[in-house]
Amino acid sequence: MNMKVVCLLFFFMGTSTYANNDVLTIRYQSPANDYIAELFVLVLDKSGQKFNCIPVKDLPSQKRTILLLGKDKSLDLFWTVTNVKREEQALAVKIPLDRGLLGYRIPLINKRTPDLFKNKQNTIDIRKVHFGLRFDWPDLEIFKQNELSILSFSSHSQANNLLKSGRIDAIPDGLLEVGSYKLQPELTYDKHVVLYYPSAVYFFVAKENQVLHDALEKGLNLSLKDGSWQKLFDKHFSHVIENVNLAKRTLIRLDNPTLPRTAPIDISEYWYNTNNKVSNE
Repeated sequence: MNMKVVCLLFFFMGTSTYANNDVLTIRYQSPANDYIAELFVLVLDKSGQKFNCIPVKDLPSQKRTILLLGKDKSLDLFWTVTNVKREEQALAVKIPLDRGLLGYRIPLINKRTPDLFKNKQNTIDIRKVHFGLRFDWPDLEIFKQNELSILSFSSHSQANNLLKSGRIDAIPDGLLEVGSYKLQPELTYDKHVVLYYPSAVYFFVAKENQVLHDALEKGLNLSLKDGSWQKLFDKHFSHVIENVNLAKRTLIRLDNPTLPRTAPIDISEYWYNTNNKVSNE
């Protein structure tokens, strides 16, 4: 659903309900995928904050966009994977919007090696596997820090050629990428493991924008408490999780040194959890 339409519909429908509140104008990054668009409106609805949305298109790279938060005629709301630097640059709502799903990676492999990950239990077991990762993926540094063998590539076509030729053994695709594009005939997804590292996508606002920060935080927690967030999450992701048999895979955990220590790892309600037996070294 178009986020601008969702926001405007809610704004006009909710005007009388929140007549005593100031209208909060929110300039947000556009386009937004359907899940983020619906979650954004849901949490502001729960917060009781009346708002108006203005889409901002043609933004620069993520590194530069986060610096635009709060600037005149620029941006109020941004969402991206958190790290220490980004939390120094802007005010993060420290609740993972994706429930940590971005950290689940399914290996794309050559059909010649269907049992490459069979009986693998931990990072030591996979250190002889040669992984291919795009040069600008955040995973690249994580795989390096876990002492895994990696070769970087610059394009999707190059990655496929490396995998088909045997120069790399696997590409750790994101869980949400599985099934989103047609695989070449020689390639398939591993059926044995899921690689996992804790990761979080947060809402970010300008450091001085405490009103928007608090509204988002309040709305996320209320929607989590009443089950409406879980319902939305299931609507968008349950079929993807089911299709890859996530709960039946061996989970191999990677350390993520790029995740700030302030991440709410101990609040289990914020995170998607499998029934996997977690393997550690």
